[in-house]
Amino acid sequence: MKKLLGFILFFALNVCAQAQTFKMPCDVSGTVPAMEDKKLPPEHIVVEIQSLGKNLFLKIPNSKLYSAQVSSLETEEFSGKNLTNPKQMGAHRKNKLTAKESEIRIERDSRILFGYNDTVVDGQAARIYFQGPCTPPIN
Repeated sequence: MKKLLGFILFFALNVCAQAQTFKMPCDVSGTVPAMEDKKLPPEHIVVEIQSLGKNLFLKIPNSKLYSAQVSSLETEEFSGKNLTNPKQMGAHRKNKLTAKESEIRIERDSRILFGYNDTVVDGQAARIYFQGPCTPPIN
């Protein structure tokens, strides 16, 4: 009986702690200012948005050029900041060891995504800036 009660409690806590993921499709293009404003090709991406407690998580997975992951969560490895205000939703993340940064912001009215990510382009460390329109989230 104790094992069954423990399992039920464990299961209930895990279900309650999971956040719903909203997926917002966007069409973005980018530039690399450090490389004479090198233009990057446009790409259709999906931003995954989660909110858990007071923390905001935004992720662009499965993109060749514009992959990024940000959150407002503070950890030993990353500092995070919630950039959400009445005009926009977003977050900023910085690696405390490498100083690499990422930021994703989405304007509420226009649904325009703005972001940047420190990464490697053509074998060089560089910051990619990207932006583009999004459509309402799907879940």
